[in-house]
Amino acid sequence: MIIGALLPDIIDKPLFLLDLGGGRLYSHNLLFVIISFLIVHFSTKRNKSISLPFLFGLISHIILDLPYVPLFYPFFSYDFPYIEEPFIYWLRKLWTDPLVIITEIAGLLFILFIVVHNKLYHIRDITNYLKGFNQTLIMISKEKEIPS
Repeated sequence: MIIGALLPDIIDKPLFLLDLGGGRLYSHNLLFVIISFLIVHFSTKRNKSISLPFLFGLISHIILDLPYVPLFYPFFSYDFPYIEEPFIYWLRKLWTDPLVIITEIAGLLFILFIVVHNKLYHIRDITNYLKGFNQTLIMISKEKEIPS
């Protein structure tokens, strides 16, 4: 779910900050949601315990970014304002827009909670944690496949 919720911005933000165009057009629309879900769903061998939370994360992200989302791109054109200095614009929004401030702080606190709660203080710890999480998902999916 977390990966699905972050994926649109993982694509959008670097393109925006490097002034390479509006990544939002490509990663914040329903076509992207459908294609991403299908890729995850079929690459995990139709494992719904992975693909449905991923889909929920994607949809949650899109809903929270409304109304500034090109939902039906590329079928409809959207006219977003051109921003001359995207990094400066982002910094200004970060320091002046209360909603942006609250969501950024909430995101940082959530990540900090995960790190402290699981004692992930070194790269090795993070790697082992993610490997263990992946093994747990595999075990859960295998348990669901075994008939009772």
